[in-house]
Amino acid sequence: MAQSLAEHLNRVLNRTVSDSHLSVSPIIGDGEKFQLARLVERQNVPLQLRGTTASLFVRLVVVVEDGRCKTDSYEYRFQADESRKSWLRRWEYRREPPDADYPYSLGHMHVRGTSPDGAAIDREHLPAGGRGRPMPLQEIIRYLIADRGVKPRNKDWKAILEDSEDTFHN
Repeated sequence: MAQSLAEHLNRVLNRTVSDSHLSVSPIIGDGEKFQLARLVERQNVPLQLRGTTASLFVRLVVVVEDGRCKTDSYEYRFQADESRKSWLRRWEYRREPPDADYPYSLGHMHVRGTSPDGAAIDREHLPAGGRGRPMPLQEIIRYLIADRGVKPRNKDWKAILEDSEDTFHN
């Protein structure tokens, strides 16, 4: 099931914003948990995006339950380049809080910038995903094309994303 999800997301990515591919790796010690990420020499690396030097890091962890993939956690990072520290937007989600006192929305976004008083903004946890549900990768792709200048590979990219969301919910 995790491989089917990776194939589905790769079809969406490859028809919209990237030639890069996500791979599936089992999470050691948990037979039903899998990571989807772009791997190069066994390292998680960002996806290259079409028409820009920016990149998108994707690390999606799913649990296979009852023949379906359920999102356990993810980290999506829109980055100025392939360097982890170059992130501009970062989306994170955890199905379960990491500790009992976790005060943030389980699905949230970080934005790097500057507030009106000149203070750096990068530690805020803006809710994203709604009702504790994960943000679909398709929404991130939509944002990259609509707002960040990533060039779609296909003029029908909107329909591709809509069809993907309708067909395959995780």
